[in-house]
Amino acid sequence: MLAHDKQHFVTTLVRQYGRRLRRFLRVRLRNPADVPDLAQEVFLRLLRVKHHDAIQSPEAYLFTVASHVIHQHTLKQAAVPVSVDIAEVFSELQTLSGDDPESQAEKAQLIEELEGALAELPPRVSTTLLLHRLGGYSVEEIGKQLGVSRSSAKHYLARALLHCRDGRRAGRLKSE
Repeated sequence: MLAHDKQHFVTTLVRQYGRRLRRFLRVRLRNPADVPDLAQEVFLRLLRVKHHDAIQSPEAYLFTVASHVIHQHTLKQAAVPVSVDIAEVFSELQTLSGDDPESQAEKAQLIEELEGALAELPPRVSTTLLLHRLGGYSVEEIGKQLGVSRSSAKHYLARALLHCRDGRRAGRLKSE
């Protein structure tokens, strides 16, 4: 097959379905900034099709490829842990406190101990606790934010809370 034929095939698809493809991607992605890159990836994959003339329904094929691209993108995103700077979050808490110096020192020590306990946990588990307790996120929202199911987010939260509770019992963490 000639490269010109492939380019014509893809150009025709871009003209006919480009807007719908971008809308399709935008609805299914958390980050709208990813839409142009993923749309380009869809069309690049279509350029690699060897026998475009064998495609009976170009529209269906296009959106099937787009679904595969979204799935692979989601898997890549889920593998990257959400980054939360624990020290920054806790330092903000410290500066918000207007208590007396002794109380501030106790809170600073508690925050330091809590930072240590959270550092012992995997990133998703500690992030879940921070998002829930400090960010006020629901378990469903945490699941969406981390790209995991509700039950996984619930499991992470329970694991983090158990770890902190066990640390308190062992005397590593003091209760307020």
